[in-house]
Amino acid sequence: MNPLPISRRRFIAQSTGLAATTFLGPNLLLRGQEAAGKRVNIAVIGALGKGQVDTGKVALDHNIVALVDIDTKRLESAAKSLEKKYADAQQTIPAAPKLYTDFRKMFDEMAAGIDAVIVSTPDHTHFVAAMRALKHGKPVCVQKPLCNTIWEIRELHRAARDAGVLTQMGNQGRTMDGQRVAKEWIDQGAIGTLKEIRLWTNRPLWPQGALIKRVVECPPNVNWDLWLSSEPGEPYFEFEVPAGAAVQAKRGNGVHPWNWRGWWQFGSGALGDMGCHIMDAAFSILGQQIPEKIEVKSGPVSALNPPVWSTLIYHFAGSDKHGPLTVSWHDGALDDGRPNKPERDERIPLPVFDKASSGMMFIGTEGVVFEPDAYCEHPVIFPEERFADVKRATETGKIKQTERRSPLPDNPQGEWAQAIVMGGTTSSNFDYAAPLAEFVSLGNLAIRSGETIQWDAKAMKVTNVEAANRFVKRASYRPGWV
Repeated sequence: MNPLPISRRRFIAQSTGLAATTFLGPNLLLRGQEAAGKRVNIAVIGALGKGQVDTGKVALDHNIVALVDIDTKRLESAAKSLEKKYADAQQTIPAAPKLYTDFRKMFDEMAAGIDAVIVSTPDHTHFVAAMRALKHGKPVCVQKPLCNTIWEIRELHRAARDAGVLTQMGNQGRTMDGQRVAKEWIDQGAIGTLKEIRLWTNRPLWPQGALIKRVVECPPNVNWDLWLSSEPGEPYFEFEVPAGAAVQAKRGNGVHPWNWRGWWQFGSGALGDMGCHIMDAAFSILGQQIPEKIEVKSGPVSALNPPVWSTLIYHFAGSDKHGPLTVSWHDGALDDGRPNKPERDERIPLPVFDKASSGMMFIGTEGVVFEPDAYCEHPVIFPEERFADVKRATETGKIKQTERRSPLPDNPQGEWAQAIVMGGTTSSNFDYAAPLAEFVSLGNLAIRSGETIQWDAKAMKVTNVEAANRFVKRASYRPGWV
């Protein structure tokens, strides 16, 4: 079923719409008035769920020429949803997308008609899908955490540089004004000297811990072999959650399409889900430094699954802007059911802190920047008197706007597609996103080893716990995928 049959209605739309489709061709950037109204031909790998959200960010301004998903039900649903989106916007669909279950076959058949590629699959397929797009010279927008091993992150970054194409990671907070404002405040002394950063999330919202595999019959709509992609072949399985586990299954007991984050093979736990969001502002404010050492405490870790909670302390050397400091990360729920949150800075009102299931604190000598969400969209300063002073300083120009703003806040996919047409760069291109993803992923090296690790970024190696280095790169890749 590659490609899938399409309905007669969609076939007619595709046939009549192709004449209006503008093919930009790989690497072609249009400029100025000549670019106005041009539409990028985009293929989306991973069609429903987050892929559907990503598609929606670009569909009305550009052409979705292909949708790929290993689940035929989800693929058809995504295609119908796209039709509805155009209908609701009273737009004629430029061309019905071709539907595929295997992105390799899509590239084989229609690479010349694809200008750019969005990858919104489970983490373990980001590398193989994006790498194939880059080998065809296509700009790529890849969901966070970019890849779920540090070796893959670096290889994908290298390949993107070699290809010379526009890149983006799907961490939407990076496109928002709030993160820039927080950096301007801290850089210009709004909270005095920055001393510490504390971050937390309510993830995981899926089962983790020592889960038990149970081989079952694969649903007919799921191509399990394609879902595994580069991972070693194994029978389709569901899982059991041990009695007393802190996090229970919310959406069935299969790894597809939701629970894969709780498996080291396919995801990267709470860090992989939210780290590139919640750690993003800290990474930017600290000048994109990579930590030297990471301490860890967590619940039990299995060879297959991340723990139900973890606490990490990233240690950073001093820089020209900040002295040595720590960034702490807290996720999950403790054994007694309490959220694993950091200690509250006393300047933040208790009711405000208690309401924040995820968030960040940038703790300074004269105040604290507080964000009660994952994206640093609406940061505030405590104490409130200090915030009032900062607002006045901003109004009078004492605190200046120094950070470039995104033309499309909260829309990394749209920002990327617009830059393909108009030129320029993106907020989270791989020169920024790859080191951020590495910063995040280092926490999983510590979690999986269960020990404090020291990281030599130049050598891409843990220097004090040799066993942790086996997690830097995936153990193997199935032939035909890399």
